[in-house]
Amino acid sequence: MKLAFITDEATQDFSEAVELAKGCGLQGVELRSVNDTPIDRIAPDLLKEWKKRLEGEGLSVCNLAASFYKCRAGEGLREELEKLSRLCDAADILGCETIRGFAFFAPESGRLLPEELAPFFVRPGRILRQRGKRLLLEADPGVNTTNHAAVAALLSLLDKEVFGAIYDPGNDIYDPFGERPFPEGYEAVRSRLSHVHVKDALLSGGKPFCVKPGTGLVDYGGLLGALVQDGYEGWLSLEPHYRKDAVLTEEQMRVPQGTEFSRGGRGALTESAGALKELLSAAEMGKKE
Repeated sequence: MKLAFITDEATQDFSEAVELAKGCGLQGVELRSVNDTPIDRIAPDLLKEWKKRLEGEGLSVCNLAASFYKCRAGEGLREELEKLSRLCDAADILGCETIRGFAFFAPESGRLLPEELAPFFVRPGRILRQRGKRLLLEADPGVNTTNHAAVAALLSLLDKEVFGAIYDPGNDIYDPFGERPFPEGYEAVRSRLSHVHVKDALLSGGKPFCVKPGTGLVDYGGLLGALVQDGYEGWLSLEPHYRKDAVLTEEQMRVPQGTEFSRGGRGALTESAGALKELLSAAEMGKKE
């Protein structure tokens, strides 16, 4: 397995992100916001400079952690499709095949069913097929697919060639329906799994908060062991949402990006990377035994 991190978890500066990836012994980066700008709004010439720098450092862009369809269903669809086209342009320049997406913020009256959501993905599917990209859907407590079972139900109605799943076990600690990250969450998306985000969380007074991977409620021993046994060769990308001296606000968790979100994340990211490497090494040793 290859290791990466979402860069704005620690910094808004691209050069600093590259240095941090190298210092932590990671093989790639995942881009969401840089220079206080969403990745789809970064100028192509600058993206080309970044690609050249990454190639020189032996690093890859593993995924674009975009906010596609992290909006209300039926609102701003034209703008979202334009965003997807820009994301495909950025992915072309950066040599990346996958883009993150969501299934719209859930309405206050309840969550939309997979059958209601699926039609919204027809036009994105055409764009993705034309551009040779894949959209990876993520479970998020604020959207209609709050957990991996819901993501799997939606994906069962979508084209396998252009739609897949991101497995984010830490988000399950925030799931209002209480899905267990492992094994239930993993098994739900196992057949469509294309990418893994790494975060962990604990509960205090019934409210979740993020912590260093391996110190929360996610069974990373069992989870990484299953990935090793299943022969998963993709990316484990750190999205810890963990800060050593601060707690992210609900709005920062809901729409993560920008300087205030990144503030104080470097030390926590370094600590999280070290913890993940130890957990993965133990899982790999367990298979050998």
